[in-house]
Amino acid sequence: MDISRMLGIGIVMIIPGFVGSGLLWNIFGSWLAVLLWVAVTAAIYGGILFKVSSSYGDDAH
Repeated sequence: MDISRMLGIGIVMIIPGFVGSGLLWNIFGSWLAVLLWVAVTAAIYGGILFKVSSSYGDDAH
């Protein structure tokens, strides 16, 4: 997968990270909830990268 595509997906994943973190901070007022949300968002990002890269294969141009 191209590095530009990986970076683009990461930039798009920042949006739910910021919005969700702000929402959780407003509801709970806890850094633990925010850190858990960031971890979940990062795991989803990793899953997307793994799925997209495995569907294209290593020899795709």
